Amino acid sequence: MTRRTFLAAAAAPPARLRAEIGINIYSLRYKAEKDLPGTLALVRELGFRDVEAGDLYGRTPQAFTELLRKNGLKASSFGASWDALKKDTPAVAAQAHAVGASYVVCSTIPHSAKHLAERDCAPAADHLNQWGQRLAEAGLKLSYHTHGTEFDASPDGTRFDTLAKLCDARYVSFEMDIFWIVYGGQDPATLLKRYPGRFPLMHVKDIRKGTKLGGSPADVLEEESVPLGTGIVDVRAALLAAQECGVQHYFLEDEAVDAVPQIRQSLKYLAGLR
Repeated sequence: MTRRTFLAAAAAPPARLRAEIGINIYSLRYKAEKDLPGTLALVRELGFRDVEAGDLYGRTPQAFTELLRKNGLKASSFGASWDALKKDTPAVAAQAHAVGASYVVCSTIPHSAKHLAERDCAPAADHLNQWGQRLAEAGLKLSYHTHGTEFDASPDGTRFDTLAKLCDARYVSFEMDIFWIVYGGQDPATLLKRYPGRFPLMHVKDIRKGTKLGGSPADVLEEESVPLGTGIVDVRAALLAAQECGVQHYFLEDEAVDAVPQIRQSLKYLAGLR
């Protein structure tokens, strides 16, 4: 690097967040269980336009979608359980279409121990490839949501590396949850750069300082989800890397019981990155 190049780089403005941030409705699950219309109105009042849906809170997909429309919201992503996809993939596709989603997100591969075992990877990838192909034929995209249990060592590096190798990139992508990536001992920005384009979706969330890492999701308390920028996740680095590595939809997720004050604080943090 020449002196002129160094000085120009030093004088360049810091990189800024450009992406629109949506929200996973699960963040407001306790409110939605009691008052879904009011909750969706709150989502819009907070400034969100894009949501990730899953639980329809007793509504039909059509009724749920009408509530989204009335509040100026869209659902780019729709969560579906492993069992639901295994039982009736076309039914999941119909629900996703009904709410207007482009992505179906599957989380938590069944595994035989606290973490995904080596023997679990190939059967899981086979299922995901089959479901992903069926969903693709229906005009949808399948993503698998990381939960921090996929990073024990494997011949490919980690179990996630094995999954990424075995999953057909035409049919299966991944949703990066930066909370669980860090919980699993990995760095979100590094993983994004290793797999550009394989993570079109992201959950944006932070882990309370002092949380014991490396266990399973069942070990984590709701209050260990904290406002962005107050925990141990390098949220800024993850978001800036995501912008350059093909992430298309970002969803703030806060698992605290009373998440609204934390969500407001996180939105202030995100505004500072812009």
